[in-house]
Amino acid sequence: MKRILFSALLAVILFSACKSGATSTEATTSNVNDSTAAVNAINKADSLWDAQSAINSVPGWLGFYSDDAIILPPGDIMVKDKVGREKVIAGYFALPAASMRFQATKTEVSKSGDLGYSTGNYQFSFKDSTGKVVKDNGKFNEIWKKQADGSWKCVLDTWNSDPAK
Repeated sequence: MKRILFSALLAVILFSACKSGATSTEATTSNVNDSTAAVNAINKADSLWDAQSAINSVPGWLGFYSDDAIILPPGDIMVKDKVGREKVIAGYFALPAASMRFQATKTEVSKSGDLGYSTGNYQFSFKDSTGKVVKDNGKFNEIWKKQADGSWKCVLDTWNSDPAK
């Protein structure tokens, strides 16, 4: 009788462990799919943001920031408000023959699926007061947060120049 009871108990334990493992695998697969979708959404937003750069659209550019976004422009103060962000970005696009482009090279999303980051390279150029083209190549890091409506907005943006060659 003890053998039968032990065998039944062992079968229940093994069945429970296998079932638990299946649920875990399903959850892992779901997390991977969710993560991939979030990474793709951030990359798409980043690409659309770059498209706004191509046409020097200040409103288009600013639309990718959350209302409480912080930007850390090189050689400038930390900017925490909408008016300050607009002033900085409008200043870049107002330069003669301004051209700004950027490309993400790595994007990751947190396990929780509500935060992510994107890092990559940018190219910025403009003409100085003598008409000479000034080129600035560098790198950026953006932190993205999933919004209540499911969209992704940049909550922290920083960039800086590469060393001169």
